[in-house]
Amino acid sequence: MNEHLICSLCMGYLRDALTVTECLHTFCKPCIYQHFCEYLTCPTCECQLGPAPLEKIRSDRAMQNIVDKVFPHFAKEEAAAEKHLKREADASTKKRAAQATAESDSKRKKVSSALAAKKKKQEKDTSASKKLCLSLFPAECAAPLPRLQKPYLRSSVEATVKQYKNYLSGKLQAEHAITVLAADIEIQCKGTPLKNEATLAAVWKEYWNENDDLELCFKAETRERSNGFEDVQVWSRWNSFSIHSVTDDVLARNV
Repeated sequence: MNEHLICSLCMGYLRDALTVTECLHTFCKPCIYQHFCEYLTCPTCECQLGPAPLEKIRSDRAMQNIVDKVFPHFAKEEAAAEKHLKREADASTKKRAAQATAESDSKRKKVSSALAAKKKKQEKDTSASKKLCLSLFPAECAAPLPRLQKPYLRSSVEATVKQYKNYLSGKLQAEHAITVLAADIEIQCKGTPLKNEATLAAVWKEYWNENDDLELCFKAETRERSNGFEDVQVWSRWNSFSIHSVTDDVLARNV
């Protein structure tokens, strides 16, 4: 009886028995499927099963019931093995899913970072490409500084007041041989002194906000000391003179 319950391919007791309908030989399901990967014949009698041998086999529930009744422990072991394999497969699937999710998140972060960097660069390029026209003239005061040879300028909106103070200091030295420190220059818009860190865009929005070109004026500041004023070289358009330190004693004598 045993020989009818044994698969001739694996020489073990039948598992998920399948019977060839052409010759009625029975085999384990995994065994016969693997055999049909290479051959198109019955493993026992070599009966030709045509180009689609899987269509010539059927599940043999009666034969499998006999095996399970004669050897019940095999069925239990098979169920336990299948359960174990299923757990391993589920664990492997979850691990691959977690890895795929991690890779997807990593790729998404890289893409997001790249897009953010590209957007930031575009915004920077756009901001840098924005220009405005402005004029720089000496302020009307007791001792005005000379006028620049080219007072009309085109500048980036991100340029700061401090940068223009340095620009004026260099231009006054180059064009008129006048030494005025950038720290001693005051730039105004509509009579309001501007802070060093202010950008032209901020100045336009806060003080100007008109359709015409931005108009700025500049002058040399004086710094107070405890006993008078610090010397600051200032020059008119036609001649030059200096404001010297004036003490309280000199003022008293002039009175």
